[in-house]
Formats: sequence, structure tokens, C-alpha cells
Amino acid sequence: MKEFQFHDIYSLVSLIDRSVHYEEQFWNHDEEMFVAASAKFSRDTLLHLYTVTRAYNHYHRDFRKNGDLIEEDELEHWMSLFASYGVKIVPLKIEDEEEAEKWMDDNQDSFLDLFDKMSEEVFHILFPNRNFLIKFNRLVAEQIQETKYPTNVLTKKGTIKRVSIPKWVQNAVFHRDKGRCIYCNTDLTGIVNTLTTKNFDHIVPLDMHGANDPCNIQLACEKCNKSKSNTEASTTNKYHPWWPE
Repeated sequence: MKEFQFHDIYSLVSLIDRSVHYEEQFWNHDEEMFVAASAKFSRDTLLHLYTVTRAYNHYHRDFRKNGDLIEEDELEHWMSLFASYGVKIVPLKIEDEEEAEKWMDDNQDSFLDLFDKMSEEVFHILFPNRNFLIKFNRLVAEQIQETKYPTNVLTKKGTIKRVSIPKWVQNAVFHRDKGRCIYCNTDLTGIVNTLTTKNFDHIVPLDMHGANDPCNIQLACEKCNKSKSNTEASTTNKYHPWWPE
């Protein structure tokens, strides 16, 4: 079990969801980390990376444009966030409001640490949302096409090579999708029906510049997976309710 604070986390979730909806590209991110996380499954997913860099870029721009308008309650809110997530930072005094951007620059590591901790909670909330994930992975695919990769991780056509999906990714996706095909709802637990085979499917196919990332995997039965084209991204908006209607 992992302890989460969920301190004002839905503001950040809203920022990330809105950014993906309006196709805000990866920018000012760690390109080496992007290459590593998109070529081979990593627990530090591309959604974690996007959340940290998007949050830092967004608030840095806000401090640059509106730093002189920051009021005491907003500063108190920031200090409360840092305290909740156990991140140390030198406070910005209210009389130094115009120095807000410099404060963020001087404390870049603290802000990145804060957003990194919060990104775990953002992932916890958004990972079950396949409607969000398909839009996010389309954004990732665009970035993959603009990114330079080592030749050993690419196919001859320039897409990322397929790699085996780790058991920890399979387990996470299996439980997220409730052990059922996301297309036809076939039971894949092996409890009710032992004749069905579970497949772990890329939401955005590798042939379409999809990534080997946990956020790009969903559960499907063999029949649905084989009938799916590798030239288009697909998922469903079907979810199991917590209780029957």
C-alpha cells in the first residue's frame, strides 16, 4: 500500500486532462527519459513525465506573468502543498512577490520534487480513464515521431520495436480492466471460462508510433485483439459500475 495525500490534486489532474484535450505537446522535458520510457516499459511512465514537466512549465509561466499579483493566501497554499508532500523549500516572503519567478527558479529542484510526488496521485486517478489514455497516447505518438532514437530500438520503418510486457504491467492492466476484454466484456480471469486467452493490446499500435508504456496497454480477448487493425488507435468507454443498477 502507498499513502497518498490528495492535497488539491484535482487541480493538477484538471490541468493535465485539459492539456491533453487541447493537445499541449511535450515541451522542455527530459528527452533522454522520454526515449527510455517510450522504448521499454518503465514504472516512471510517460504520464508521470508529462505531468511533472507540464506542471512546472505551467506554473513557471504563471509566476512570470502574474508574480506581482500573488497574494498571501496563494503563497500559504503553496507552502501547505510543500509541507503535505514533505518537500523542503525556502518560503517566499509576501513583500518579495515580484520575485516569484526567481523564487521558482532558485527552488527548481523542490518544485520538481513536489510535482514528481503529485504525479503518482495524478497517475492513480487518470490511469483507469481509457478515454483520456487514447488521447494521451496519440500525443505521445506525435512526440515519438519528432524524437531521435538509437537505431537499436527502432524497426526498419522507424517505429519502436515490440518488447515483452513485464508481468507487473500485465497485472496492473488486468486489474484495472477487471479481468475482462474491454471490447466484448469476455471474462478473462480463467474462473468462469477457461477456454479464452487474454491479450495485452497497445491502445495506439506500435506501427502508428505507439509506445511501450504501461499507459498504452489494455486488456482484450484474443478474438477482439486479432480483429483489431494495427493502423488505427482504439479503445472503448465501457466500464464496470461499482454496483448493479
